[in-house]
Amino acid sequence: MKYKQILLTRPPTGSNALQGGSDADPHPQPPLGLAYLAGVLERLSDVNVLDILDGNFSENYVYDVKMAVKKHNPDLVGFSAFTPFANAALEATKTVKEINSEILTVLGGPHAVLADVTMRKCPDLDVIVYDEGEEQIEEIVSGKPLDDIAGLFIRKDGKIVPTSPRSYIDNMDSLPYPAYHKLPHFPDGYHPHPPKSTGRKWCSIMWSRGCPFFCNYCNRENSFGLKFRNQSPEYVVDHIRFLNSEYGIEELTFYDDVMSLNRKATMTLMESMRKENLGFEISWDAETRVDLVDPELLYAMKKAGCRMISYGIEHGEFIHEIKGGTATLQQAEDAVRWTHNAKMDTVGYFMIGLPKETPKTIRTTIDFAKKLDCTYAQFAITMPFPGNKLYDEAIKSGLIQLDDTWDKFVYAGVGSGGIQAPVLTTKSLSAKDLEYWAKRAYREFYFRPSYIIKKILRIRSLEDLMMYYNGYKMLKKDTA
Repeated sequence: MKYKQILLTRPPTGSNALQGGSDADPHPQPPLGLAYLAGVLERLSDVNVLDILDGNFSENYVYDVKMAVKKHNPDLVGFSAFTPFANAALEATKTVKEINSEILTVLGGPHAVLADVTMRKCPDLDVIVYDEGEEQIEEIVSGKPLDDIAGLFIRKDGKIVPTSPRSYIDNMDSLPYPAYHKLPHFPDGYHPHPPKSTGRKWCSIMWSRGCPFFCNYCNRENSFGLKFRNQSPEYVVDHIRFLNSEYGIEELTFYDDVMSLNRKATMTLMESMRKENLGFEISWDAETRVDLVDPELLYAMKKAGCRMISYGIEHGEFIHEIKGGTATLQQAEDAVRWTHNAKMDTVGYFMIGLPKETPKTIRTTIDFAKKLDCTYAQFAITMPFPGNKLYDEAIKSGLIQLDDTWDKFVYAGVGSGGIQAPVLTTKSLSAKDLEYWAKRAYREFYFRPSYIIKKILRIRSLEDLMMYYNGYKMLKKDTA
């Protein structure tokens, strides 16, 4: 059966509901995954892709899905979900089937790693797409039998079974641009996470997929795989020019896991993105590893418009083992120093609550963060997201359960009404202990007199003053 009327949607991605607030994300990111799927489907001449229903713009997400299905009568409804927000997608799936049981319901996104348990929990879910989904969704919509489509979990003879494995997309330039015109309120409705903003029109972008490293807190190998693949610099530059000409985008965030892994291609891209070659000035930030930068590359990034780099430093003692056995404390110090020398800001990501954690090792991490003196630091209570090594170990140890309490698997930071209660505790640290240390880490890092003085000296406008004031007000409230 071919499917001609397609509705793609995601539930709201905010975690405030757990603390009595709204489900809407205060800093919603464009759902690039769904936008890529829409772009692929728009290449099919007889398919109508409806506007993407983004739950971050819904007062009542399940109700809005219900109304959209009643109004447009789609043949296929595709959901994308992270684990903390999967229950809302499953509830909406049930609503879809109540309206018309013939509609094919499909789920993809990071939560697909829990395919079997999810389909058992939700009998109304027909298909789960795992890993990359562009080729699968095109084959599904074109009417290819589900048994013959690689990369799915389906229902067959009363059982939930996987189809054959699918290889990842090698030619990244074969992908169309995301269908931005299908996103509600794009670009003005989407905002970068603080402090990744200068107030200009912004969009997120990715130029690569896959990561060959085995960090024990990451589940990327279950979504984009271990093989690194990047688009050509020419493709990326054309993409950026398109965003600027069509939507006035002047600021980007590259959400690649390891933006600089292909150093040669990255250097070529940096040269192409310089103002004199691109044709206009673009400001951007990116995330990469401390063991994948050097002074020459960083200066090239600065000349291409980079204003900030985020590094997953993670820990002041266990960095080597949790970063896949390669990154070192010295590399972290070098990377931050070189980045600052190139006149770019840094964000350091740190973790609290690893299985071996003790008050002493947390103290080491806090002291190391202060020594590095990144422009900004983020201290997260360790979260064993489904699909990563920490999660598998926690399941085997009986510390967490494969149940429907997925909404607790939220990134545990500040800025949403407090620090989220930990899912995973350690032998020597209770949940209250971890919350205490996370708050203490923020207080010690941000309320240092030297740090405050440096921030005051950087104030150049009323906007800067208000940004710092609101940031400190948020920190003071959430770490009290």
